Amino acid sequence: MEPTLRPAPAAYRRHLFHSRDATPDQCSDVVWVQGSRYFCDARFSTDAAGATAFHMGFAGELEGTDTASGEFEWVHAIAAGEAFGSADIGQLFDVPGWGLLEVGRHLDYVELWQRCPDEPGPVWEARGVDEQGTEALVVCVGDRFGLALGADAAGGRPPSVHIGSRTRQGWLARYSSWSGPEPPLFSLSPESDGRFVISWQAGEHSGPPVSFDPIHPTRPTHPGAEND
Repeated sequence: MEPTLRPAPAAYRRHLFHSRDATPDQCSDVVWVQGSRYFCDARFSTDAAGATAFHMGFAGELEGTDTASGEFEWVHAIAAGEAFGSADIGQLFDVPGWGLLEVGRHLDYVELWQRCPDEPGPVWEARGVDEQGTEALVVCVGDRFGLALGADAAGGRPPSVHIGSRTRQGWLARYSSWSGPEPPLFSLSPESDGRFVISWQAGEHSGPPVSFDPIHPTRPTHPGAEND
């Protein structure tokens, strides 16, 4: 297997996790949506009775730390649920025709990620903030999406993560940190100026549309950056 230069934009599902030193990961269902720049990850655990509960989730930017070795850092801009506890750094290797092998820095863990079999589609991703200061990050690959929302101080809601697919009814979050009898459903509308609008369509989170202004990347500060 060869180190990957950059993981292909796609939705991935974890099929194996093994750690050399840490306690076993009890997350039974782990999904990851990777765009060209941003990512969104959600992790769930299942108890002895078969009930599924949200464990942790995060979203942010994937940064290459060593292109020769295929090492990357998943920088957590928004995190929900239990704390991750360390920097999220590992190498990625292509598993031809199947997906990716992730190896933690210093071989602390290995994970196998199977690429979901959807047909390739357009990639759309954005990061923004609303007038209350709540941050949002969305990454969409074809009909698959990941959405993360920062803490909503005005509404009294903690950070949240939602992963799902677009349907005829709207954007359906089949994996969500919000508990409820039905998966959250919303509409999301990108605008030409980089803004996007989210409107929850059902349940306790429904309400008027919320507009998010784009968060632009921070300019590099190395000498000569103004000429980049």
